Amino acid sequence: MRELIKVFYYPDMLADTNTLKKAILFFDEIHFMDRPSFNFKSGFGSIGMESPLRPWSQKFQSDGVPLFVHDAPYGRVEAEFLANVTADVNDPEFLRRFQRGIGQSDAFRDMQIVPGNYGNGRNNIDVARALTEVDLAETLRPYTNPMEILDDQGIRPFDMDTAVGCAKTLVVNAALCSAKINFALSLGASDGFVPLADAEPFGDLLGAKYARAIEKLSSAANQIQVTDLSFAIFDGLVSKDKIAAMGIEDVIRYRKSSANARSEFLEHLGVIQAKQAAIGADGDYAGAIKKIVQTEILPAAQAFRNKLRAIDESLVGALTKGTVGGLARIIHEGLAVAL
Repeated sequence: MRELIKVFYYPDMLADTNTLKKAILFFDEIHFMDRPSFNFKSGFGSIGMESPLRPWSQKFQSDGVPLFVHDAPYGRVEAEFLANVTADVNDPEFLRRFQRGIGQSDAFRDMQIVPGNYGNGRNNIDVARALTEVDLAETLRPYTNPMEILDDQGIRPFDMDTAVGCAKTLVVNAALCSAKINFALSLGASDGFVPLADAEPFGDLLGAKYARAIEKLSSAANQIQVTDLSFAIFDGLVSKDKIAAMGIEDVIRYRKSSANARSEFLEHLGVIQAKQAAIGADGDYAGAIKKIVQTEILPAAQAFRNKLRAIDESLVGALTKGTVGGLARIIHEGLAVAL
């Protein structure tokens, strides 16, 4: 009998509606967390906030969806936690991938740099553009390592007018992102949660961590997350328009009626993951997923489509209804407020 897949969504306190739908369709338990309040000795940090999903968790559970919202950690990032974040931030490849991510993924950008007014007519898109254009290697040259710039009190927060100000802002955001990733990985190790994210740069950042520690990781630890593999297969075999058109209520009804098929699908993915889901020394997370899809999924595409047929038919049926329930609307509105 397979182990339950308990996913923990770590990028923020609320996921995109389509991500939530997929999680309901696939996974045994879904865990969220209030926005954490992390702070570093240099004075920067994140402001905690209650997840908009918290009031709805009991409703989901009563409808047969084990969805939980946990209290967020708070306080100083220190000890082993700080050491892990420091290792990430001082890794040029981690910073490079973070910088690239905020320029290439709107979802990732909005999670790292919350939409709003940043002064002088700038919004978060303007901030992201400035951060992607700064030459980190050159700007950080006077410092022993990137973390050292965080202690430079001569650089004011969110100074977008200088290269050094942009560099500090980028390193601050990378450190906060690293804190979330490392916290998620620690929960996975201690509580059996599988990290879940919905923007490709998060996979790139995990890949950078794996590449850096490739010789220390066991084969079991150096793997594609089954969550990312599930989404990659689903996106390849089922139209995104169908999942977008499906209401939350429809998704919950399908979950109830497809328990056996869902379990069989996840069990099969677990076998694939255990067999060949290792990430190479280059830390190419997306490439590893692509390889699995090409070597394992595409040759057996019809079998996977058969496993997903009920999902596909259910989504097609949802198109004819043309309705999205009140809960879905509230979740969408909550996402807009949160971000």
